[in-house]
Amino acid sequence: MVRANHPSDRIVAEIAWLYYIKGLNQAEIAKRMTLSRPTVITYLRLARERQIVGVKISGLHFRINDLADALCDTFGLKSAYVVPEAETTLETAYQVCEAGAQFLPDFVAPGDMLGVSWGQTVSFVSERVPWWPVQGLVVRQLIGSLANPLLPTCESCTTEIARRLSAQCINLNAPAVCSDAELAARLRAEPIIAQQLDRLRDCNKAIYSLSPCTFDTHVVQFNLATETDISDYRAKGAVGIVAGRFIDPEGAPVLGDLDQRMIGADQESLRAMEGLLVVTGLPKLEATRAALRGGYVDHVVLDTALAEELTRARTA
Repeated sequence: MVRANHPSDRIVAEIAWLYYIKGLNQAEIAKRMTLSRPTVITYLRLARERQIVGVKISGLHFRINDLADALCDTFGLKSAYVVPEAETTLETAYQVCEAGAQFLPDFVAPGDMLGVSWGQTVSFVSERVPWWPVQGLVVRQLIGSLANPLLPTCESCTTEIARRLSAQCINLNAPAVCSDAELAARLRAEPIIAQQLDRLRDCNKAIYSLSPCTFDTHVVQFNLATETDISDYRAKGAVGIVAGRFIDPEGAPVLGDLDQRMIGADQESLRAMEGLLVVTGLPKLEATRAALRGGYVDHVVLDTALAEELTRARTA
C-alpha cells in the first residue's frame, strides 16, 4: 500500500521508460513489475506530474493547411498555425494559447536566447507550455517591471516559460515606465541596467502578442500608458502595440513621449529577433496586419476568423 501511494521517482521513471520508450502496454508492465494495472496507470500519471515525463502535442495538429499556406505566402512567414473557432470567444483564445504553448518548444533550439513580452495572452501561453527541457536556452524579459505583481507581467511570463523549459531566466531589473524621460534616461545609463538592455540585442528569438491602439488596450489597463498617451500616438498614426511599442499600419515605429520614459526593447530590436506572435480576436486585425507587414513576425498562431480576414484583404 505504501509503495503504491508513495512510489519513489526511480520506480515511476522505470514504469515510464517501459511504457514510452520500450513500448510495453499497461498490462505487460503490470505483469513484469508485479503491480496491478491501476497502479501502473497511477505511476504514469505521476511521471507527468513529477516532470519525469514531458508530453508535447505536435504543432501540426493545429495547422489548417490552406489558411496557413496563404498566410505564409502573403506575409513571407516561416510558419503559421490556424486554430479552429470554439463555441465561445474565450474558449477560442484558450485554444490559440494552447497551440502557441505547444509550438514554443519547437520554436526554440538549444543555445537560443528567447525574449518574452507580457500581457494576458502571453501569460496564458506561459501557463500551458509543456515541461520540455531545452538545453542551453536563456529566457530574457523584454520590458521592465510593472507595479502590480498580480497582473500578468513580463517577469512572471518570463519566469514561468523559463521554468517549464528548464532554461536560465534573466529578468530586467528596472521599471517598465518612469514618471519622466530624464529619470528613465538616468536609469538606462546605470551600468547594470545598460548591460541588461544591451544583452536584449542578443535575443535571437521572441514571443509576444499585441493589442490595438485603443483606449481599452492592456497598456492602459496596466498603467503603462494613459488615455492621453494613446490619443497622442493615434494622432501620429499608430494602430498597434507590440511589446509596449507603437506601430503604424505598415509596421513602422511611431515614437512619442512614452518611448522616452520606457525601459525595454525598442522596435528596432524586436524586428531583429525571429518573432513568434500569438494573437486572437478580430478587434486585433489591423494591429496584426501591421505587425506582419512590419517584419516583427516569422511565425504566427491565431484563430480561423482572424486568419481568414488577413488573407481576404491581401491587397488592403
